[in-house]
Amino acid sequence: MKRIVNIAYQGGTHGNFLRYCVDKFSALTPPLHGEPFGGYQSKLPDNTSHMDLNYSDAVHRYHPYDGFQNINEPHILITVDVDDLVFLERWITMRAGNYGIDTNNDKIILTSEFLDAFDWRDRFRKYYKIDVTNTAVPRFLLRDFYKMSFLDTAKNGFIANDRNLKNSAPSNTFYFPVSCFWDKDQFKTKLHELDEELHLEMDLSDVSIHEKFISKLDCFDTKDRAKEVVGAIKTKKQMDIRSLDTVEQAYVSAWIENNYEFVTVPLTNSFFNDTLDILSWLEAYPEHYKAMNPNLPMFNGIPNPFHLWNKNK
Repeated sequence: MKRIVNIAYQGGTHGNFLRYCVDKFSALTPPLHGEPFGGYQSKLPDNTSHMDLNYSDAVHRYHPYDGFQNINEPHILITVDVDDLVFLERWITMRAGNYGIDTNNDKIILTSEFLDAFDWRDRFRKYYKIDVTNTAVPRFLLRDFYKMSFLDTAKNGFIANDRNLKNSAPSNTFYFPVSCFWDKDQFKTKLHELDEELHLEMDLSDVSIHEKFISKLDCFDTKDRAKEVVGAIKTKKQMDIRSLDTVEQAYVSAWIENNYEFVTVPLTNSFFNDTLDILSWLEAYPEHYKAMNPNLPMFNGIPNPFHLWNKNK
Protein backbone atom coordinates (compact mmCIF):
# COMPACT_ATOMS: atom_id res chain seq x y z
CA MET A 1 0.00 0.00 0.00
CA LYS A 2 1.33 3.44 -0.91
CA ARG A 3 2.56 5.51 2.02
CA ILE A 4 0.51 8.64 2.69
CA VAL A 5 2.77 10.04 5.42
CA ASN A 6 5.91 9.35 7.44
CA ILE A 7 6.04 10.22 11.15
CA ALA A 8 9.53 11.08 12.38
CA TYR A 9 9.98 11.53 16.12
CA GLN A 10 12.29 11.20 19.08
CA GLY A 11 11.63 8.23 21.35
CA GLY A 12 8.94 8.92 23.90
CA THR A 13 7.29 11.84 22.08
CA HIS A 14 4.08 9.94 21.27
CA GLY A 15 4.84 8.93 17.71
CA ASN A 16 2.99 5.63 18.17
CA PHE A 17 -0.17 7.40 19.31
CA LEU A 18 -0.03 9.83 16.38
CA ARG A 19 0.45 6.90 13.99
CA TYR A 20 -2.67 5.34 15.50
CA CYS A 21 -4.72 8.52 15.06
CA VAL A 22 -3.71 9.07 11.43
CA ASP A 23 -4.25 5.43 10.50
CA LYS A 24 -7.57 5.35 12.38
CA PHE A 25 -9.08 8.61 11.16
CA SER A 26 -7.84 8.76 7.56
CA ALA A 27 -10.17 7.64 4.79
CA LEU A 28 -7.08 6.72 2.77
CA THR A 29 -6.34 3.71 5.00
CA PRO A 30 -8.34 0.53 5.75
CA PRO A 31 -10.49 0.41 8.91
CA LEU A 32 -8.40 0.04 12.06
CA HIS A 33 -9.88 -1.82 15.02
CA GLY A 34 -8.80 -1.87 18.64
CA GLU A 35 -6.96 0.62 20.85
CA PRO A 36 -3.22 1.33 20.95
CA PHE A 37 -2.69 1.19 24.71
CA GLY A 38 -0.29 -1.40 26.09
CA GLY A 39 2.24 -3.31 24.08
CA TYR A 40 5.50 -5.16 23.74
CA GLN A 41 7.42 -6.32 26.83
CA SER A 42 5.43 -3.79 28.84
CA LYS A 43 6.37 -3.20 32.46
CA LEU A 44 3.51 -0.69 32.53
CA PRO A 45 0.69 -2.85 31.18
CA ASP A 46 -1.52 -0.39 29.31
CA ASN A 47 -0.43 3.23 29.67
CA THR A 48 1.76 3.46 26.56
CA SER A 49 0.58 3.30 22.93
CA HIS A 50 2.71 0.39 21.77
CA MET A 51 0.04 -2.24 21.11
CA ASP A 52 0.68 -4.19 17.93
CA LEU A 53 -2.54 -3.58 15.97
CA ASN A 54 -3.31 -4.35 12.34
CA TYR A 55 -1.83 -1.07 11.12
CA SER A 56 -1.69 -0.29 7.41
CA ASP A 57 1.60 0.27 5.65
CA ALA A 58 0.37 3.71 4.59
CA VAL A 59 1.55 5.43 7.77
CA HIS A 60 5.24 4.85 8.46
CA ARG A 61 6.71 5.91 11.80
CA TYR A 62 10.40 5.86 12.74
CA HIS A 63 13.20 7.53 14.72
CA PRO A 64 15.29 9.57 12.26
CA TYR A 65 18.56 9.46 14.22
CA ASP A 66 20.42 8.09 11.21
CA GLY A 67 18.75 10.56 8.87
CA PHE A 68 15.32 10.98 7.34
CA GLN A 69 13.84 8.20 5.22
CA ASN A 70 11.58 8.48 2.17
CA ILE A 71 12.47 12.17 1.83
CA ASN A 72 10.30 12.69 -1.24
CA GLU A 73 7.16 11.71 0.69
CA PRO A 74 5.08 13.81 3.13
CA HIS A 75 6.41 13.92 6.69
CA ILE A 76 5.28 14.80 10.18
CA LEU A 77 8.05 15.78 12.59
CA ILE A 78 7.12 15.81 16.27
CA THR A 79 9.01 18.75 17.74
CA VAL A 80 10.24 19.52 21.26
CA ASP A 81 10.59 22.92 22.93
CA VAL A 82 12.49 23.94 26.08
CA ASP A 83 9.20 24.36 27.95
CA ASP A 84 8.42 20.68 27.31
CA LEU A 85 11.54 19.33 29.00
CA VAL A 86 10.49 18.99 32.63
CA PHE A 87 7.36 17.00 31.85
CA LEU A 88 9.06 14.87 29.19
CA GLU A 89 12.08 14.01 31.32
CA ARG A 90 9.91 12.98 34.27
CA TRP A 91 8.55 9.87 32.60
CA ILE A 92 10.59 9.31 29.45
CA THR A 93 12.77 6.63 31.05
CA MET A 94 9.66 4.69 32.08
CA ARG A 95 7.56 4.95 28.92
CA ALA A 96 9.94 5.20 25.97
CA GLY A 97 10.32 1.68 24.66
CA ASN A 98 8.67 0.43 27.86
CA TYR A 99 12.11 0.38 29.51
CA GLY A 100 10.60 0.96 32.96
CA ILE A 101 13.57 2.81 34.48
CA ASP A 102 12.43 4.60 37.65
CA THR A 103 14.75 7.54 38.34
CA ASN A 104 13.22 8.23 41.76
CA ASN A 105 14.94 5.44 43.67
CA ASP A 106 17.96 6.17 45.88
CA LYS A 107 19.96 3.90 43.58
CA ILE A 108 18.98 3.57 39.93
CA ILE A 109 19.93 0.47 37.97
CA LEU A 110 20.07 1.03 34.21
CA THR A 111 19.44 -1.97 31.97
CA SER A 112 21.57 -2.74 28.93
CA GLU A 113 18.49 -2.30 26.71
CA PHE A 114 17.96 1.19 28.11
CA LEU A 115 21.63 2.13 27.75
CA ASP A 116 21.63 0.96 24.13
CA ALA A 117 18.80 3.40 23.44
CA PHE A 118 19.99 6.33 25.58
CA ASP A 119 23.52 7.72 25.30
CA TRP A 120 24.17 7.73 29.05
CA ARG A 121 27.19 5.42 29.18
CA ASP A 122 29.69 7.88 27.72
CA ARG A 123 28.19 10.91 29.44
CA PHE A 124 28.35 9.39 32.93
CA ARG A 125 31.85 8.10 32.28
CA LYS A 126 32.96 11.54 31.09
CA TYR A 127 31.32 13.70 33.75
CA TYR A 128 31.17 11.41 36.79
CA LYS A 129 33.87 8.81 36.12
CA ILE A 130 31.51 5.89 36.64
CA ASP A 131 30.51 2.99 34.41
CA VAL A 132 26.72 2.86 34.59
CA THR A 133 26.76 -0.53 32.86
CA ASN A 134 27.89 -2.18 36.08
CA THR A 135 27.17 0.43 38.77
CA ALA A 136 23.90 1.66 40.25
CA VAL A 137 23.61 5.43 39.92
CA PRO A 138 22.99 7.35 43.18
CA ARG A 139 19.93 9.57 42.99
CA PHE A 140 21.95 12.72 43.72
CA LEU A 141 24.12 12.12 40.65
CA LEU A 142 21.10 11.62 38.44
CA ARG A 143 19.60 14.83 39.84
CA ASP A 144 22.84 16.62 39.00
CA PHE A 145 22.81 15.09 35.51
CA TYR A 146 19.32 16.46 34.87
CA LYS A 147 20.17 19.78 36.54
CA MET A 148 23.01 20.35 34.09
CA SER A 149 20.64 19.95 31.16
CA PHE A 150 18.27 22.53 32.66
CA LEU A 151 21.13 24.96 33.26
CA ASP A 152 22.20 24.71 29.62
CA THR A 153 19.14 23.60 27.68
CA ALA A 154 20.88 24.00 24.32
CA LYS A 155 22.84 20.86 25.18
CA ASN A 156 19.81 18.88 26.35
CA GLY A 157 19.50 15.78 24.17
CA PHE A 158 15.91 16.48 23.16
CA ILE A 159 16.69 20.07 22.20
CA ALA A 160 19.93 19.26 20.38
CA ASN A 161 18.24 16.48 18.39
CA ASP A 162 15.23 18.68 17.65
CA ARG A 163 17.49 21.41 16.30
CA ASN A 164 19.34 18.97 14.05
CA LEU A 165 16.12 17.37 12.81
CA LYS A 166 14.55 20.70 11.91
CA ASN A 167 17.68 21.68 9.99
CA SER A 168 17.57 18.51 7.88
CA ALA A 169 13.82 17.86 7.60
CA PRO A 170 12.37 17.13 4.13
CA SER A 171 10.68 20.09 2.46
CA ASN A 172 7.21 18.56 2.73
CA THR A 173 7.26 18.32 6.55
CA PHE A 174 4.51 19.29 8.98
CA TYR A 175 5.72 20.22 12.45
CA PHE A 176 3.63 18.74 15.27
CA PRO A 177 4.70 20.14 18.71
CA VAL A 178 4.78 17.45 21.39
CA SER A 179 2.98 19.82 23.79
CA CYS A 180 -0.15 19.58 21.59
CA PHE A 181 -0.59 15.99 22.74
CA TRP A 182 -1.11 17.25 26.30
CA ASP A 183 -4.09 19.52 25.59
CA LYS A 184 -7.40 18.33 24.12
CA ASP A 185 -8.16 21.48 22.15
CA GLN A 186 -4.62 21.96 20.86
CA PHE A 187 -4.44 18.32 19.82
CA LYS A 188 -7.64 18.48 17.78
CA THR A 189 -6.66 21.83 16.23
CA LYS A 190 -3.27 20.49 15.21
CA LEU A 191 -4.87 17.38 13.66
CA HIS A 192 -7.13 19.64 11.57
CA GLU A 193 -4.10 21.66 10.42
CA LEU A 194 -2.26 18.45 9.59
CA ASP A 195 -5.20 17.13 7.61
CA GLU A 196 -5.54 20.34 5.61
CA GLU A 197 -1.85 20.59 4.79
CA LEU A 198 -1.14 16.96 3.90
CA HIS A 199 -4.60 16.06 2.50
CA LEU A 200 -5.04 12.95 4.63
CA GLU A 201 -8.87 12.95 4.44
CA MET A 202 -9.22 12.49 8.20
CA ASP A 203 -12.61 12.21 9.90
CA LEU A 204 -12.07 14.14 13.14
CA SER A 205 -15.67 14.19 14.33
CA ASP A 206 -14.80 11.87 17.23
CA VAL A 207 -11.34 12.09 18.79
CA SER A 208 -12.45 10.95 22.25
CA ILE A 209 -9.58 8.41 22.24
CA HIS A 210 -7.43 11.38 23.26
CA GLU A 211 -9.15 11.50 26.65
CA LYS A 212 -8.01 7.94 27.32
CA PHE A 213 -4.52 8.82 26.12
CA ILE A 214 -4.37 11.71 28.63
CA SER A 215 -5.63 9.47 31.44
CA LYS A 216 -2.67 7.16 30.87
CA LEU A 217 0.03 9.86 30.91
CA ASP A 218 2.29 9.52 33.92
CA CYS A 219 2.51 12.60 36.17
CA PHE A 220 -0.12 14.51 34.20
CA ASP A 221 -1.91 15.73 37.34
CA THR A 222 1.36 17.33 38.50
CA LYS A 223 2.57 18.40 35.07
CA ASP A 224 3.40 22.00 36.11
CA ARG A 225 4.26 21.38 39.76
CA ALA A 226 7.96 22.25 39.45
CA LYS A 227 7.09 25.66 38.00
CA GLU A 228 4.63 26.18 40.85
CA VAL A 229 7.46 25.50 43.31
CA VAL A 230 9.55 28.19 41.65
CA GLY A 231 6.60 30.57 41.93
CA ALA A 232 6.33 29.82 45.66
CA ILE A 233 10.04 30.54 46.15
CA LYS A 234 9.72 33.84 44.31
CA THR A 235 6.77 34.94 46.44
CA LYS A 236 8.23 33.48 49.67
CA LYS A 237 5.22 31.23 50.22
CA GLN A 238 5.28 27.86 51.93
CA MET A 239 4.82 24.84 49.67
CA ASP A 240 5.46 21.23 50.63
CA ILE A 241 7.90 19.71 48.13
CA ARG A 242 8.62 16.31 49.67
CA SER A 243 6.81 14.58 46.80
CA LEU A 244 8.92 16.13 44.03
CA ASP A 245 10.53 13.53 41.80
CA THR A 246 14.18 13.58 40.75
CA VAL A 247 13.61 15.60 37.58
CA GLU A 248 11.52 18.20 39.38
CA GLN A 249 14.18 18.50 42.06
CA ALA A 250 16.74 19.03 39.30
CA TYR A 251 14.65 21.75 37.69
CA VAL A 252 14.23 23.59 41.00
CA SER A 253 17.97 23.18 41.70
CA ALA A 254 18.85 24.66 38.31
CA TRP A 255 16.51 27.59 38.89
CA ILE A 256 18.11 28.30 42.29
CA GLU A 257 21.64 28.26 40.87
CA ASN A 258 20.60 30.46 37.97
CA ASN A 259 18.92 33.03 40.20
CA TYR A 260 21.08 33.14 43.34
CA GLU A 261 24.73 33.99 42.76
CA PHE A 262 27.60 31.93 44.13
CA VAL A 263 25.56 29.03 45.57
CA THR A 264 25.53 25.35 44.66
CA VAL A 265 22.67 23.03 45.63
CA PRO A 266 23.92 20.16 47.88
CA LEU A 267 24.70 16.78 46.33
CA THR A 268 22.74 14.45 48.61
CA ASN A 269 19.98 11.92 47.96
CA SER A 270 17.67 13.84 50.30
CA PHE A 271 16.16 17.15 49.23
CA PHE A 272 14.44 20.11 50.88
CA ASN A 273 11.11 19.52 52.62
CA ASP A 274 9.40 22.75 51.58
CA THR A 275 10.06 26.09 49.94
CA LEU A 276 10.67 27.82 53.28
CA ASP A 277 13.53 25.37 53.85
CA ILE A 278 15.05 26.54 50.58
CA LEU A 279 14.66 30.21 51.52
CA SER A 280 16.21 29.61 54.96
CA TRP A 281 19.12 27.73 53.39
CA LEU A 282 19.73 30.54 50.91
CA GLU A 283 19.64 33.18 53.64
CA ALA A 284 22.07 31.27 55.86
CA TYR A 285 24.46 30.13 53.09
CA PRO A 286 27.92 30.95 54.53
CA GLU A 287 29.80 33.72 52.75
CA HIS A 288 33.08 31.80 52.92
CA TYR A 289 31.56 29.04 50.73
CA LYS A 290 30.25 31.41 48.08
CA ALA A 291 32.22 31.19 44.83
CA MET A 292 31.75 31.28 41.09
CA ASN A 293 29.40 28.41 40.27
CA PRO A 294 31.14 26.09 37.78
CA ASN A 295 27.75 24.72 36.68
CA LEU A 296 26.63 27.94 35.01
CA PRO A 297 27.48 28.34 31.30
CA MET A 298 27.02 32.13 31.54
CA PHE A 299 27.60 34.66 34.32
CA ASN A 300 26.45 38.28 34.06
CA GLY A 301 25.87 37.80 30.36
CA ILE A 302 29.33 36.50 29.46
CA PRO A 303 30.70 32.94 29.12
CA ASN A 304 31.72 31.50 32.49
CA PRO A 305 35.43 30.52 32.31
CA PHE A 306 34.91 28.07 35.20
CA HIS A 307 32.08 26.18 33.46
CA LEU A 308 33.25 22.59 34.03
CA TRP A 309 30.54 20.98 31.91
CA ASN A 310 31.87 22.81 28.85
CA LYS A 311 35.52 22.26 29.75
CA ASN A 312 34.93 18.51 29.89
CA LYS A 313 33.39 18.39 26.43
